[in-house]
Amino acid sequence: MKVSRREDSRPSTGQADSGNEGVIQMQSVRIRLVSSPSALILAGLACATVSRPAMAQEASDGASATSEEIVVTARQSVETPVEAIKRDAPAIVDSITAEEIEKTADITLPEALDRVVGVSSDGFFSSSDAGYVSLRGFDSRYNSMAIDGNPIWFSSQNNRGAQIGMFPSAIVKETNIYKTVTPEIDGNSVGGHIALRTLRAFDGGTQPFFKAGGRLGIPEQESRVSDQQSYQAYAAGKFTFGSDNRYGFVFGINRQHTADRDDMGSVSGYSQVDGPDGKPIDVINGNVFSSGSAVDKETKNTAIFAKLETRIEDEMYAFISGNLFDETKNYYIQRAGPFIAPTGGRTVTPTGPGMADFTNGQGQVREFDYVIERNAKVLGAGLDLRVLDRGVLVLRGNYTDYKNDTLTRNTGGGFRLAGFNGSYDITGNTPVIVPLNPDVYNDATRWTFLNTANTSSSAAYLRYQPLRDKVYTLGGSFNYNNQANAEGFGASAGVNWVRLDRSFDQTQDFYALRPGVSLNLAQIAGPSMANNHAALGDYDAFYDFLVANGNVRRDEALTTDYRLREDVLSFHGAAYYSVGGFKLLGGVRYEHTTDDTVTGQLVSGVAQPLHRTNKYGKWLPNVQVAYDASDRLKLRAAFTKTLGRADFQDFAPGVTTTFDANGVTVINGSNGEIGTRVSTNYDASIEYYLDGGLLALAVFHKELDGEIFRQRTEITDAEGMLTEIRTIPLNNGKARVTGLEFTASKRRLDFLPAPFDRLGLSANFTYIDGKWDVVFTDGATRSVDGLRNQPKWLSNVRLSYDFGPVDMNLNYRGRGRTFTGTFGTVKEEDVYVREQHTLDFQLNIRPTERLRLTFDAKNLTREYQIQSTGIDDSLFNSLGRGREFWLGLHFRY
Repeated sequence: MKVSRREDSRPSTGQADSGNEGVIQMQSVRIRLVSSPSALILAGLACATVSRPAMAQEASDGASATSEEIVVTARQSVETPVEAIKRDAPAIVDSITAEEIEKTADITLPEALDRVVGVSSDGFFSSSDAGYVSLRGFDSRYNSMAIDGNPIWFSSQNNRGAQIGMFPSAIVKETNIYKTVTPEIDGNSVGGHIALRTLRAFDGGTQPFFKAGGRLGIPEQESRVSDQQSYQAYAAGKFTFGSDNRYGFVFGINRQHTADRDDMGSVSGYSQVDGPDGKPIDVINGNVFSSGSAVDKETKNTAIFAKLETRIEDEMYAFISGNLFDETKNYYIQRAGPFIAPTGGRTVTPTGPGMADFTNGQGQVREFDYVIERNAKVLGAGLDLRVLDRGVLVLRGNYTDYKNDTLTRNTGGGFRLAGFNGSYDITGNTPVIVPLNPDVYNDATRWTFLNTANTSSSAAYLRYQPLRDKVYTLGGSFNYNNQANAEGFGASAGVNWVRLDRSFDQTQDFYALRPGVSLNLAQIAGPSMANNHAALGDYDAFYDFLVANGNVRRDEALTTDYRLREDVLSFHGAAYYSVGGFKLLGGVRYEHTTDDTVTGQLVSGVAQPLHRTNKYGKWLPNVQVAYDASDRLKLRAAFTKTLGRADFQDFAPGVTTTFDANGVTVINGSNGEIGTRVSTNYDASIEYYLDGGLLALAVFHKELDGEIFRQRTEITDAEGMLTEIRTIPLNNGKARVTGLEFTASKRRLDFLPAPFDRLGLSANFTYIDGKWDVVFTDGATRSVDGLRNQPKWLSNVRLSYDFGPVDMNLNYRGRGRTFTGTFGTVKEEDVYVREQHTLDFQLNIRPTERLRLTFDAKNLTREYQIQSTGIDDSLFNSLGRGREFWLGLHFRY
């Protein structure tokens, strides 16, 4: 690759990748690329939001020169090493790039981000599929995300966690995880900020690029509901045109489909009794769903994107973009097993650790399924204009239209079998139930539907939940002398406005069979329950029978529905000082949030409208220091404040008001006056840069105030008389996290003798110590060892080797004991996920420079995700997805 450029100390057009992407400062480089067989993974998704110019990328590839003219700031190559991104960042940042993702079989963004130090993926609904991520122990509700500057504000109806599971990893050029945010980044970033960057038309020069490929997936555990093939297919490209190649266009499409199933098992509760040695042990006291139960899954995902860019050197950069994401998920949770208890005429007799005989249990077949249809359209536009000698004016705007329709079908009490005797064993990956009389258990005609009255909330139901989000963003900023290689004083200031218009409308139909109508499992699922066979399927026949032969009660869920308009107006400003290898940033961000909600309230059973408005503002100081102690050694430290806005479920839905026997008002529901969480953050890092690698150590401490828990509060008048009792969410809790992150990577261990000098290594380790001060409804408190979905430790190791046209990658991923967020009044009731260790393998063969054949094997260890609880760390819930194999063909030009 040949690069020509002119050098000068004048500023680039800004520091961050458009808008909220944080201030990774970058050089403006005019590039003429003669040849580059570099990798491009799907691109486009464009548009930026505020503050920083789109033409400024998140980091350079290590060069420090800037152009005298204002030219699109682009990557010198479409592949930028992660250590180069980290080194040039003005904050503590860790990244994953398309080049790194290609060394794995990760097909979704959460899967790929799980490889980044300090990041852990979290499951989607009741499956093993990665749907969200946690950053430094804080789950997705505490973090922010943007794609090329577009804020990703669409989430579920309950919390603020971005729906990043619908983004395929194939769209990633690079994704940067800001562990310390800068003043222009969304303040809702307690754990951090995820900045996904896609390809630009001028990345790697002006030459055209095209890439296409696909792969077929073969799951070890095939779906019983869908017979369609798992696959991925994609195509993408970029080119420039016009006078001096001043126009550029990026386009792409990705289509992927997966169909497989998780083996599952669960135990809903335990009691403690004396074991054979007289010591207390756990025995089952609740529902057991045994080996052979399953979560059957099918996902269809399409991403289409395009971006048009233009530039006038030294004067202007502008773009418009359009993006579409469309996804349908079908999840079938199919469960079978007995209800077991040591009381109520039932017995449980321990026979060994995790094993017991039981009598008079009740067999249960329960199923519920989801059809989730998600669609997001993102439009964006931006303009960067050179102003004064060292200044850049940046304007951004974008619009997002998001739809999330969820249909849930639930069998309610399901099918029952009375007088179930047998034994259980919970020492394995899933509970094993052995019926005393298999012939009775296996006869599906004996399993009869529990016809619960439709006036009960436990009756069978169909629930419809349409969610609509519209997000509008406008912003502008002015940046002066604050590019990466600036000397002396600089400054930045900006304003940003984001509006979320949301509507959520739930309708639930409860069904009961008409008098005289009965139903057994054999009528809708086949004659045999051997190996739980009749419990597995799509259950369409059951719901068709229910609708045709049942009476229905509709619940409009008026206190669940809501319309919300949330406006966040933010101002930020910062001063910069740079001299030699020393850089200082001192700034502040002010965010003012207004929530206007319309929902319903039930007053003594009578529905009434409820309109509430809540306003609050927060100042968020930000100080960061970086020092280049040598050409290879960089030191950083930061003090910042961030916030975590309340979940929607805490303030948007309605309330129920009743009156007790003494006429005291009793209110249950949400809190329209809830405040925000605020986190105080301390960070430091040491980074040592190798040739083609990195050694880095980071430490962090976060103190979160105003955590939200429901609590009962009594209101009295001036005379001390009780007038009102409220049970609503309050900012009454706290959390604190201390952690350490270590990274060691070198693409080629060239200091070793041949043939070992062809080895490559990438490894990271994270240790997190969290404390969550939780509050119970009665006001009692306790400290829990962990935050929601917070692992005690995380580890990733990739060992690579190449020879000639062949290269191989062995990827290990480990996770320590993880708190799920489910807690009780004592620690024995808390639920954790046990340690996990997975191993993936990849083989690449390149018959030509442009063609690559791939073979991937995922989860070679057949690892299960097992939740546990009780005094014996007994099995609570387990999911095992089995192994997967993928064959691929990839072409690039």
